[in-house]
Amino acid sequence: MAAKDFLPRAIPLVTVDPYFNIWSFSDHLYDDTPRHWTGHQNSMTGIIRVDGKNYRFMGLVETEREMYYLEPEPLRQLSVKLTPTRTVYTFGNETVELRVTFTGSLLLDDLDLMSRPASYVFYEVRSVDGQAHEVTVYLDISSQAAVNESSQTVLFGKDENGIYCGRGEEGMLTRSGDDLRIDWGWLHLAAPDHQYVIVNTKDKKNALSGSPYLHLPKFTKLDGCLSDRVHLEQEVREGIPCLGCLKTSGVDGKETMTGLVILGYDDIHSIEYFGKQADAYWKRDGRSFDEVFKKAIDEYEAVSARTQAFDEELKKEALVYGEEYYDILCVAYRESIAAHKLIEVDGEIRFFSKECYSNGCIGTVDVTYPSIPLYLKYQPKLVEGMIDPIFHYAAGDDWKFPYAPHDVGQYPLANGQVYGYDRKTRVMQDYYQMPVEECGNMILCVAALCKAENSLEYAKKHKEVLNGWTDYLVSVGWDPENQLCTDDFAGHLAHNCNLAIKGILGIAAWAQILKELGDTEKADSYRKTALSLAETWKEKAFDGDHYRLTFDGEGSWSLKYNLIWDKLLDLRIFDPKIAKTEVAYYLTRMNPYGIPLDSRCDYTKSDWEMWTVVLDDNEEYRKQIIHTMWKALCSLDRRAPFPDWYHTETPKAEGFQNRTVQGGLFILLLNW
Repeated sequence: MAAKDFLPRAIPLVTVDPYFNIWSFSDHLYDDTPRHWTGHQNSMTGIIRVDGKNYRFMGLVETEREMYYLEPEPLRQLSVKLTPTRTVYTFGNETVELRVTFTGSLLLDDLDLMSRPASYVFYEVRSVDGQAHEVTVYLDISSQAAVNESSQTVLFGKDENGIYCGRGEEGMLTRSGDDLRIDWGWLHLAAPDHQYVIVNTKDKKNALSGSPYLHLPKFTKLDGCLSDRVHLEQEVREGIPCLGCLKTSGVDGKETMTGLVILGYDDIHSIEYFGKQADAYWKRDGRSFDEVFKKAIDEYEAVSARTQAFDEELKKEALVYGEEYYDILCVAYRESIAAHKLIEVDGEIRFFSKECYSNGCIGTVDVTYPSIPLYLKYQPKLVEGMIDPIFHYAAGDDWKFPYAPHDVGQYPLANGQVYGYDRKTRVMQDYYQMPVEECGNMILCVAALCKAENSLEYAKKHKEVLNGWTDYLVSVGWDPENQLCTDDFAGHLAHNCNLAIKGILGIAAWAQILKELGDTEKADSYRKTALSLAETWKEKAFDGDHYRLTFDGEGSWSLKYNLIWDKLLDLRIFDPKIAKTEVAYYLTRMNPYGIPLDSRCDYTKSDWEMWTVVLDDNEEYRKQIIHTMWKALCSLDRRAPFPDWYHTETPKAEGFQNRTVQGGLFILLLNW
């Protein structure tokens, strides 16, 4: 398979936030129903009628729907193309060609636009044979997108922008979890110049005559009932009611048919932040959903132009490292951003990650750490928004440890750390903490942020607590005790060489900041300590032609991805020959789908693989990492938004998917 045939195992369609997040889990858009990133059905269906004959271009009849008529045959998918902000499908036969473009507004230089709870579906139909044809296009999105489980009920209504369904404030922010979908708020569909319909298969009677949607015979017309709620309340599994729209027009050799559908989600309140229900960033200054959604409708052409310009700019930069690298970033961009939620609290932004298909933690430090390259490049303020909640929590009375927290809760409830917290005894268990990991992460994130912003103000604001975390790292020294690191799926590990690098560089990074702040005496002391620890590390970790996984693990090895900050922050703590030695050794350990994380197993992490590419300017190694990662993305055994944890001997994915950490794949573009 060549790079031009790029076809990842899951393809982004609607990517707004961790809840409003829909992908195609199939090679062809009509092979399966679209799904939430967790794999649960969030069905969308597309039908095109050409001269009285129906063709399906998106979705299937779900297993919970009863088929009353034969399902339309597919209009053959000719191609699918991904860019960082768009997914473009082309379908066609000897009569017509249909192009459908899914566009998100995830532009990081405009937080108002990025946080909008709206996503676009634009279609264009043209005549292939040059003859005139009558065409009807039908699109819908099911009420599955507004519930966690299909046994829940929904209400439907219409307003001035379009139609909507959902559960309102019922159950809002009352529980947290990982494999959990939103079940409050309102799902919206707007489609200028279309006829709106609510599709409901519960009632078999009164099928709309001539409907292009033959297997959904019941339509409830909403014309003339503005602002009135439709008296339709039912369990979603009973007919899977949908928000639908259709448009009819003619096409010929000159005239084409176009249509725009805008999908939106009003979550009312988004996050509980230390006991307070907080709103999404787009609601600041008292803005209503209707106002913001109307603006999204009106600004489609401008947004489309801006996203295309961004895509071209990113493509030009990424192609320096090849088409396959650009392909990878086209998936990673939307996946990483839409696994976050941007809110505003007391005039300050909070950019919360969801630790997807791990434990559902919110604001996890060792998820933020690998994610930041994307945000350092395009919007450093979002890095502040990632780590601010940790500083807030650490400064409070509830955090009593001398090291940094792991998280601030479980999505969407950010009320305090849940990792390692025993709910029965209400005790935070020290054994399950990540002391060196999270202290090093926080200090290095702050140092990287200061460099990206060319300012020390953020570090100055948190100087006291960062001094304390640095002192903790000094107390640990060059040899961490038995504890977890970010790769906690591999279990506890004593004498972890890569973790030791993080601790040492954390000390050095804070020393560098203190020196620039004028605290020369303390800076010199920390730097002297870091240099001494690095020398000891070099001696104790060496294993002939590489460096070990653990200091006492003769014959072991691991990816030393933490070493990257010595180069990017220009700390000059470790002998540069270490990086060259490591990369040369990694080349001898390459498998068909990448290089293992360490000598214990053949699985790897995509973010850490890409970070090691920057350790040394080794073109052969870089090409191999990018190519094997590209192959894995197209070949993994499980269909899911790009998992970052998978095996390298065979393309078998482990538990993670839809991960913010894929922002780390932008590390090559930092250009520091």
